[in-house]
Amino acid sequence: MLTVTSVLSAIAGLAYVGLFVLMSISAAAEIETIEKLVRLKENGSANITNTYEDLAASVEENELATVVFGVGAALTIPLVVAGLLALGGRGWARVLATVFMLPAVVVVTFGVIHDIADGHPENAFALVFTVPALVLTLLWWLPPTSRAMVAKRWRRAATHQGRPMPGRPYA
Repeated sequence: MLTVTSVLSAIAGLAYVGLFVLMSISAAAEIETIEKLVRLKENGSANITNTYEDLAASVEENELATVVFGVGAALTIPLVVAGLLALGGRGWARVLATVFMLPAVVVVTFGVIHDIADGHPENAFALVFTVPALVLTLLWWLPPTSRAMVAKRWRRAATHQGRPMPGRPYA
C-alpha cells in the first residue's frame, strides 16, 4: 500500500504541475487576446461593446490567475519529492505529501471559480481534478499505509550500516 500511494502521489503531483502550467499559459494567452481587443477598440476597427474598465478588469483577473497557477505548480513539485521520499518509511515525508496536496485542491478550486466568474460555468467539471488529491490524502493515512511505513522504519533501523543498532538487537 505504501509503494502504491507513494508512486500515485508522485504521478498525481506531476499531473497537477502540468495542469497548472497549462492553465497559466491559457490565462496568459487570454491576456494577449484582451490586449488585442483593446487595440482594436482604440483603432475603431471593430465593434467591441466591452468598456475599457471591463477589459482592464479581465486583464487583472487573468494576471492573478497566471500567478496563482504558477505558484500552484511550484508548490506541487515538493509533492512529487515527498511522495518518493515516503517510500523509505519516512513519516515526515508522508506529512509533507499530505500538506502539499492542499495547493492542488486550492488552485483547481480557484481555477473553477475564475472560470465561473468569466461566464464559463460549464468548466465546473474541473472540480473532478480535486478528487485524486483528496483520495491520495486519505490513502496516506489508512492503517495499511501506516503499518507499511512502520515496517520500513524498523527495517531501516535494524540494519544500521549492516549491523543491528544499539538497543535494538531485533528486527
